[in-house]
Amino acid sequence: MLQFLRKKAQSLLIQAVVVIIALVFIFWGVGANLMNKREAAIVVNGQEIPFQQFQQAYDEAYTRLAQQFGGTVPKGLADSLNIKQQVINQLVQGALLRQGGLEMGLMVSGSEIQNEVEGMVQFQENGSFNLERYKLILASNRLSPTKYEDSLRYDLLANKTIENISDFALPASDYEIEDLYNLEKEEVSVSYSVVSPSTYLADIEVQESELETWYQNAGERYQTAKMVQLTYLPFTYEDSGEKIIIEEVDISGYYDQHLTDYQIPEKRHARHILFKATADDSDTLHEQQRLKAEEILDLARNGEDFAALAKEHSEGPSASAGGELGFFEQGRMVKPFDEAVFSMKQGEISDLVKTEFGYHIIMLEDIQLAGVRSLDETRLEIEKKLQLDQAEPLTLQLANAAYENIISSGSLAAFLESHPDTKVVETEMFARSTPPPGISADPTFLEKAFLLKEGELSSLVKTVKGYAIISATAIQEPQIPALNNVRAEAEADYKYEKAAEKAASIASQLLDDFKQEGSSYQAVVQEKGLSVQESGPLVKSTTDYQSSFPQSLVQSVFRLSSADPVVEEPGLFGQDYYVYWFNERKTPETPMSEEDRVRYQELLQQFKQQQILDAWLANQQAQAKISMHGSLENY
Repeated sequence: MLQFLRKKAQSLLIQAVVVIIALVFIFWGVGANLMNKREAAIVVNGQEIPFQQFQQAYDEAYTRLAQQFGGTVPKGLADSLNIKQQVINQLVQGALLRQGGLEMGLMVSGSEIQNEVEGMVQFQENGSFNLERYKLILASNRLSPTKYEDSLRYDLLANKTIENISDFALPASDYEIEDLYNLEKEEVSVSYSVVSPSTYLADIEVQESELETWYQNAGERYQTAKMVQLTYLPFTYEDSGEKIIIEEVDISGYYDQHLTDYQIPEKRHARHILFKATADDSDTLHEQQRLKAEEILDLARNGEDFAALAKEHSEGPSASAGGELGFFEQGRMVKPFDEAVFSMKQGEISDLVKTEFGYHIIMLEDIQLAGVRSLDETRLEIEKKLQLDQAEPLTLQLANAAYENIISSGSLAAFLESHPDTKVVETEMFARSTPPPGISADPTFLEKAFLLKEGELSSLVKTVKGYAIISATAIQEPQIPALNNVRAEAEADYKYEKAAEKAASIASQLLDDFKQEGSSYQAVVQEKGLSVQESGPLVKSTTDYQSSFPQSLVQSVFRLSSADPVVEEPGLFGQDYYVYWFNERKTPETPMSEEDRVRYQELLQQFKQQQILDAWLANQQAQAKISMHGSLENY
């Protein structure tokens, strides 16, 4: 039931109508696929919904979906989710809500619209409504206050209709709240047996004729990858930059403006001796390590060689190097260690320093004071940067000139013959997953290259390092290899597939045997040479899951009972089949907290309100006269 409630909370109406009402920004007049059509996209009881409104709603839905996938909707996903129909439903339901509200005598006053506008953070400055900001934002979206407030009136009317219909929902009773709590918190335990394909691998014999028949259907899984051989002309920013002369005045000017980039922070050179003791260790161990550290600290302060002491006693990874840590900047080490090092004097040995790793004795060997790298030290670095900054337009110019010359020459080969000094790269055959050095880190280059047909020349391709012109010298299309070429892999897959079929058959047979009157589940399982395992208490919560029984199968467990004790079909987890049966159900022993009671009450109330709203909309839609423009069918 709780799952159903959660599902309903994500329903189309809540996701679409209420969200649209909350957001309110319906900016008409934006150019798109259907914006120029004069006819209505949808007509609901004589009320027209224009194409621009449909297009805007569709674009918003598509954008929300794209944002969930990093900006791009995976191919086919929009069709499988039927975004068009979802948007049509949203718009129809919105119209029905407004029409229903008017029939109920509901209206939205001017003061309600004013309060709504003034409460929107988009139109506020320093927490207060700002009229000039309001007008500016509307103007930037090609909206007048009158037009925007009219659209807002429609949305508020739909919202008010929802509220009025929802008021008919009866309050959740104590019995319903307790029942929902028990459903959510109850525990169920099952016995189960695992039928694994690996158990039957040794029983599978490979018959050549059967393997060959199997390979005729399965051969595609061993298909080789598409391979290409390329000839391409690289035009890199680095090569172009080398042709650009940077004046000394520009180098020194850049240096003066970016002095902070060339600051050298203070660094300190230290050694340490570590006696390990972490938060998970006992107080006794901590005390032992601390006492041991104090003994070595006394030896170090009495003049014994620190590096030798570190080699002999330190428990850290730097022990073999005499505790050597080299030079490091402030903030690189854990805080207590860092604070100790940067408060010491050169040659000083610290007191014991406790960190999350244990107890440290630190010796500060040297201090490298902060400073600024000189212009002479940074000249070449700055020159290179300025060259690269100016290289992009030159690189594009060079690449474009070469491309035009290739076209006028008639072919890449003819161009290269007349321009022998042109930098050209020829690759061996390679698959997309194993590109040669130089292009392996450039997905755009690879994408364009593998779209080419044999002998085809690309347009200019912008790459990570500059531009390129690519020609597919040769292409090897994917091929299904002969069975003998992949025999070992094919035989292993064939055997596992047959073992999996056997495992599935045995699991199904177990369930059939369970149905025999008077059969003992344990006895039936053991007759098949399988073992019985116990799940222990299972709960619906996904946090702190501890049972060896697969969590992905738990929901089906809660459908079992003493009257219907056996799962309908084997559960699949990984490659293994699970056959399981009901043992016990326990109601929660912990009484419901007041916080839980409020939460369940709210969930039930939302569920009831949603039920009434869904029923009202279904009835309105069944009686409504709804027509759609024919072009929406092919949209």
